[in-house]
Amino acid sequence: MGDTYVISGLTAKRAEVSGIIADLEKRIAQRRADLVHIDAVLRLYAPEVVPENIPAKAVRKRNDWFKPGELSRMVLDVLRVAPAPMTGKEIAVKVMERRGFDTNDARTAQLIAKVVHNAVTRQAADLVERVEGGKVTAWKIAHTMS
Repeated sequence: MGDTYVISGLTAKRAEVSGIIADLEKRIAQRRADLVHIDAVLRLYAPEVVPENIPAKAVRKRNDWFKPGELSRMVLDVLRVAPAPMTGKEIAVKVMERRGFDTNDARTAQLIAKVVHNAVTRQAADLVERVEGGKVTAWKIAHTMS
């Protein structure tokens, strides 16, 4: 037989992945049972509703870089001190600098730009204002009348 370290490592990894799959299958079975019960109760209270026609809600996975609400606050802080409207990528660079991330890491920069875009588009219209500038959208703090 070949390299015993490789074989033992691969068999241990396979056992781990197999265990994870078995656990996930149990959780899926439980969630499906929960769904059947919810559908039954829904049919009791609202027989006209077809549970299968209710669209599934997307599950958002939080990233490990920011605590809840931290990124939104950071984006607003960056925009407050900006002398001019900023693009999502420019905001992402400032956020990365504040967090001490390597701004030259293209993959991280792309991921941060995505979460920054999501954070800025979820802001209320009275907080941030979209500035259309050709192909690129920029953002600035909204100026409300007092």
